[in-house]
Amino acid sequence: MSKIYQALDQLDRRPAASIAPARRFPARRGIGEPATYERLGTKVVQALRSAPFRTLMITAPDHGEGTSTVAMGLATSLADRNGLSVLLVDANIRHQASDFPSDQPEGGLASALAEAISLDDLVVETDLPRLALLPAGDMTSGSASAFDTSRFDVVRDDLVARADLVIFDAAPVLPYADALILASKVERVILVTQADHTHRGRLEQATAELHRSNASILGVVLNRKASHAPPWLARRFNL
Repeated sequence: MSKIYQALDQLDRRPAASIAPARRFPARRGIGEPATYERLGTKVVQALRSAPFRTLMITAPDHGEGTSTVAMGLATSLADRNGLSVLLVDANIRHQASDFPSDQPEGGLASALAEAISLDDLVVETDLPRLALLPAGDMTSGSASAFDTSRFDVVRDDLVARADLVIFDAAPVLPYADALILASKVERVILVTQADHTHRGRLEQATAELHRSNASILGVVLNRKASHAPPWLARRFNL
């Protein structure tokens, strides 16, 4: 299943509400410590008020940093507690599994990029009124070049017209070119690290590569408690 749907499944295993004809997916809450996402959401809202933006990419230096979990936690907090309409896009084309859940909608970002399909048929609602999702769809044969097209710009602009904030859950920076291309097409970037996983050199390398792509890095998120952070990470980001 897609990374976003994996994060949804981790948050809560209650079945999705059966509503016809529009299908709604559960916007699960409660992963980790809610206060963590409330704090992150507050910081994002403060940044929005200081210098407004409509698109945000969430990525990490490498695999296994918890990007999708942070993306879902932030999107849910912003919609549920900050009153923003949020559209969360699964833009990670690198980790698609064949065992999609039976109730996952067909199509998604891949279909929108491949042909002129209306997003009305692809964006799905959740049981949280201000939160919607755009699944990745079948991107098994995709590549980073899918984002470096005028078609992607059209899709992105259409998404922006539908919500206060569009959040792209992206592939990691260092193994692929995807996030670097996306970074040049969104207004802000959040970089996710994991206290017992992220190596200092890899974080610094990812930050440098994003800056070379003209990314505007909003901040770095540590998805573990600050007490678990190594001293160099705590000092660098005032944890």
